[in-house]
Amino acid sequence: MKTKIQIEKKNIKGSLSLSGSKSISNRLLILQALSGKMSPLKNLSNSDDTQVLQKALSSNCSTIDVGIAGTVMRFLTAYFAILDSEIVLTGAQRMKERPIKDLVDALRLLGAEITYLEKDGFPPMRINGKNLKGGNLSIKADVSSQFISAILMVAPYFEKGIQLELVGEILSRPYIEMTLSLMQRQGVSHRWEGNTISIAPGVYQNSVKEVESDWSSISYIFEILALSDSGEIQISQVDENSVQGDQKVMDFFQSLGVASSVDKGVLCLSKKSNFKLPKYLEFDCVRTPDLAQTLAATACGLGVNMMLTGLKNLPLKETNRLVALKNELEKTGAVVNIIKDEALEVIAGERLNSNDFNFETYGDHRMALCLAPLALKAHSVIIDDAEVINKSYKSYWEDLKRLSFDIHLFE
Repeated sequence: MKTKIQIEKKNIKGSLSLSGSKSISNRLLILQALSGKMSPLKNLSNSDDTQVLQKALSSNCSTIDVGIAGTVMRFLTAYFAILDSEIVLTGAQRMKERPIKDLVDALRLLGAEITYLEKDGFPPMRINGKNLKGGNLSIKADVSSQFISAILMVAPYFEKGIQLELVGEILSRPYIEMTLSLMQRQGVSHRWEGNTISIAPGVYQNSVKEVESDWSSISYIFEILALSDSGEIQISQVDENSVQGDQKVMDFFQSLGVASSVDKGVLCLSKKSNFKLPKYLEFDCVRTPDLAQTLAATACGLGVNMMLTGLKNLPLKETNRLVALKNELEKTGAVVNIIKDEALEVIAGERLNSNDFNFETYGDHRMALCLAPLALKAHSVIIDDAEVINKSYKSYWEDLKRLSFDIHLFE
């Protein structure tokens, strides 16, 4: 299914209520499962990833297929490693190409029994769960933060807890901080001294009852306002003191002409009038890698040259996001340079106005989400895989309709 996106009205106004954060939802579901007391969470993410995790946690099957849900694969690997069960954990073909060796090696050092069933270092795996003693462990800090979060969440159920040393540069630190903050809210404390995180044995409580809206999804609304002629948008159920690192989008888009503030749980966005766009911007995304695609697409739409750094993990996502961005954004006339597989230079072009664009998504939800708003600068945009957004932001097309976009789905 494809979607054609057009919009005539460039003054964007409206109010939205976005689903809860996928990152928070998935972490809270794991913490609840470990506590043994599942209870309803208000504003739980309705994303495919979260639904896959809910199904897996309630399943009695000996084989769990997570499809393309990378977070679910990582979290469940650690979760099942400490349960008294034998599980085969598998996924879609792309999942079988995403490395998990560093997480498995770390769990094995703690005594876990995990066997690769096809290619060494990649899913699928057979996990024979058992009690783990825990103790001292080192893990490379420049691997996926989800590996680190997966270990931290199960650590209170190790006999000795854990003293986890993060070796090297810490990538996506806000996601580790998010995990620890949610663990704290659920009754398990920690110490982070230098590069070592210490967690004592304990049990989780179910203190958190509501999930805040997803800042990664909100970033595409910032993009829409940045590309508009004028407008104001309000988004409800937003936490001013968010545990999500992607709240940094408020700061990034100040430089792209969007003012923002949070008051009593409502995020108010407005396009700055008479704002003079800079010719060049540089953003470090090492703490916010999920904002890179939003920023790159916005740069093309506004004609701003941009350097994005801190993107070391982007080639390991649903697709190689650096290559995908280069391929698609160059259709707009931009020149996109990949620098050492960890930075992206965007030199904006001039082809957008009044042109029609057909964009590929490579099975990556964030490609669809960031490219669709370019319809504000083009005659039309066609996205090749409309359903891919369901991975994180199911109501996206409906929300665009609420903001006056014309959305037409077709085969």
